[in-house]
Amino acid sequence: METRKILSQVVLVLVTLLCWLYGFHLYTEANRPLQDRSLGFSVSNTLARPSLDHIPVLDDSNDGILTFIHASDIHISKYVPQGGLIHFLHFLHTAVPLISPRLVTITGDLTDGKDQQKLISLQQIDEWKAYERALDSSGVKDRFNGTFYRDQRGNHDCFNVFASDSADNYFNTYSAAKEVGGYYLEIKESFGSYAFVASDGCPRHGFARPLNFFGYLDAQGMQLLEGRLTRAKTANHTFLLNHYPVSTMLYGRYNQTFAELAKGVSVFLCGHLHQLVGGIGAQLQAYKVKEGYWELEIGDMKEHALYRVYAVDHDLVSFVDVTLPVGRLPMPNPMMLDATVEPIPHPPVVLVTNPKDARYLLPQHEPLAIMRHSTHIRALVWADSTAKVEMKIDGVVHPHPAVYRGKQTTDARGDSVKTPLWAAPWDPAQYDDGHVHELEVTAVDEGGRSTTVRVPFHFSLDPVPLDNGSRGGWIMRQSFPDIFRVSGLISYLLMAVFLVIIPRMYFVALAEPRAWMAARTLAHHKDEARVRHLWALLRGNTNPLALAKLGLALLGEQTKFLVSTQFTAQVYFASLPAFFYLAYFFTMALAALPLFTGLLIPSAGPLGVGSVYAYGVFIAGEWAPLLDSWTYALASISALMVLLVYLPVAAAPPALFYSPYGATGRPWYRGVAVRLAVAVYCIMYLGLPTLMTVYTYGFPSIVLGYSRAWLFAAAAVALYVLDWRPSAAQHVYVQVPSGVRQEE
Repeated sequence: METRKILSQVVLVLVTLLCWLYGFHLYTEANRPLQDRSLGFSVSNTLARPSLDHIPVLDDSNDGILTFIHASDIHISKYVPQGGLIHFLHFLHTAVPLISPRLVTITGDLTDGKDQQKLISLQQIDEWKAYERALDSSGVKDRFNGTFYRDQRGNHDCFNVFASDSADNYFNTYSAAKEVGGYYLEIKESFGSYAFVASDGCPRHGFARPLNFFGYLDAQGMQLLEGRLTRAKTANHTFLLNHYPVSTMLYGRYNQTFAELAKGVSVFLCGHLHQLVGGIGAQLQAYKVKEGYWELEIGDMKEHALYRVYAVDHDLVSFVDVTLPVGRLPMPNPMMLDATVEPIPHPPVVLVTNPKDARYLLPQHEPLAIMRHSTHIRALVWADSTAKVEMKIDGVVHPHPAVYRGKQTTDARGDSVKTPLWAAPWDPAQYDDGHVHELEVTAVDEGGRSTTVRVPFHFSLDPVPLDNGSRGGWIMRQSFPDIFRVSGLISYLLMAVFLVIIPRMYFVALAEPRAWMAARTLAHHKDEARVRHLWALLRGNTNPLALAKLGLALLGEQTKFLVSTQFTAQVYFASLPAFFYLAYFFTMALAALPLFTGLLIPSAGPLGVGSVYAYGVFIAGEWAPLLDSWTYALASISALMVLLVYLPVAAAPPALFYSPYGATGRPWYRGVAVRLAVAVYCIMYLGLPTLMTVYTYGFPSIVLGYSRAWLFAAAAVALYVLDWRPSAAQHVYVQVPSGVRQEE
């Protein structure tokens, strides 16, 4: 018998270790595409940016200014009768002509790529044709020899696209860029050069939703990014553009990590998150102190009709967010993809460039000292008609009126850029006192439309805290790849070790399981009696100090009782072979088997069949280190953990824990509300995701859905047998182990 027990323990440990070692192997393979594939050379870090010495004084000259617009997430849809295309058309025909910048850049999600029910994702050629028509009608693709308008892919633009050369990759045909992989654009002016580097974080294989929220750059993508950023080292500023924020990206490495490369970046421009919900994404911005760049997400064009205007004034980078004046948001679009628009009146757009907004300083990239030596306040004011501009500092009207010093430059092709500069003399020394001051600029056009902006400023090199933690700052500072991986690993190990392996090994090691269970029962009855006694004392006491002491004592005794009874329940559950080995199988399956296998890219036919593991997706003979798979794994882990905590308690006779003499009814966990809550939890985290998986990825995801469909089916059976079946609900005080004396 002892030999058999030892052999059982050894087999359990060996099988567990083999599953975990294989899981580690899968994790390594899944992340191999991210690893360094250096060719044996390193990129020099000695290239320096242009010297910031001898920069002209910030006066009322209209030279030294570069302007560009950033927008994102248009989501042109053939099924949604508002926002999207109609906003984009107004942007192209009203906002772009008003600002007339040197560059317009769009960071992805050009089309929506979903079916009418918004469940299945596929590339809709009608949406792409509507996007192309919008560009053609505005003429933006032809300006400045094709360098005026630049777009790139978002996750919706690669939904259900097997590869970059697939026929379904309409981005190659209907976009302005017409090729995936991002781009490198350097704008050279008489006062400096400015690099715009776009990286494409879309997966190499574009999975159908919902398995397509996070992005990544593998070693090949990092090689491309590294090369482009190396070219940009001599630029005055480098602007890195990506659809996904850094917190939702998984970066590999080539010669350098992303953190090392980002030290040469001034601003990271992105979209994707759509301001999230409930205001938690209203200001998705963060200053990355170690790398020295600002990450600035722009709200979507789809519903919020937002765009952002940037100005680089003598290498001071400023921006302002603007909402299209379309009235109701999102604007109704009864014409759908056939919509056309005329220019509409637009309130003035005001962007202060000196003094710069103290919340967005770039100490490692900007010549901030020139503000202290400037002679004029500078603001760009775009308006449909002649505007009046008034300035106040700390609520006091500025004694010197603002004067228009703007210009409009036109090249030989007739492409023009507006620089509507307004300047007012000032003495910055009056405000160089270590305090934060506020500049207020109001512009009113001839139609009476007005815009007021307020800019905090000081002359320190340290940015004023943005204080946007609850409105997006916290999200932008996180690394969700690390959060999901660490939380997934820790929660899995805690579940496997403490809820499955240790209880089983403990049970097998018991010489007399029934005697042990009898002793545990007596101990639990005594603990439960003490808890009831403390509750009685607490209810009958009015002394505050005594109540506090009793409350702490009750908390300790209740915690002890719950932990002790839970361990007993886990050991009892480990004694039920059918249920234990089922639980053990699913625990090991999470580490070693796919969560499910299905047609992940329906447009690719058999080539689109892939397996989703916790660590990534295996498809077409290669791994995609997609972070979405970790979210799927976390959902399965959390559901299995709830089941492994609840089912042992539900399976164990309540008489193991509660004395029949002290019981007033069935235990709290046997109540309908608790049982229903567990069932609903499993439906939400296993049932509905399984249905969505089947609907999206086909019937094979049920047959091979080890940690989705199979787990849901097993959970349903176990909950019925142990919890919902009438006979299960009746084993209240009848199954007391032999040798247990019935007493309080």
